[in-house]
Amino acid sequence: MRRIAPLLAALALALAAAPAAAGAAQSAPAERATAAQQAANLKLGKRLVNRFWALLVEGEPAELRSFLSPAFQVQRANGSGANRNQYIASFASSIRIADYALSGFKVTRTGGLLVARYVVVTSETIDGVAYSTRPAPRISTFVRTPNGWRMASHANFNAP
Repeated sequence: MRRIAPLLAALALALAAAPAAAGAAQSAPAERATAAQQAANLKLGKRLVNRFWALLVEGEPAELRSFLSPAFQVQRANGSGANRNQYIASFASSIRIADYALSGFKVTRTGGLLVARYVVVTSETIDGVAYSTRPAPRISTFVRTPNGWRMASHANFNAP
């Protein structure tokens, strides 16, 4: 019995470590993604970012709410920020996006987390202030949930 106890302990340790090792393999760093994975991630990132901007232009708060994670945060170049409820409230009353053009995408992904950096040219008004129509960088993060991809955060580097 004394010989079996160390073997059982080693087996239990190996079984406990296996899920962690498998999770690490599924969440390999974005730097090690193959060319095909990078292309698929870029395509997905573009689709998610375009969906966000289309929802802003369409002006449908209910659809935007379902696309934003409950943990959503936005940070603007003017120093203001908002959580999901605050963003939806201000979206309905004081955010106006007339049109947009996206370019310069850089997308990374590890498992259920996707980060997209890009440049946007847009005509936008926030809280009655017209923002620059020059190209401005943005960064958006998305998380995969059982109900699909949701935007977790967005940073707007376009100053008024």
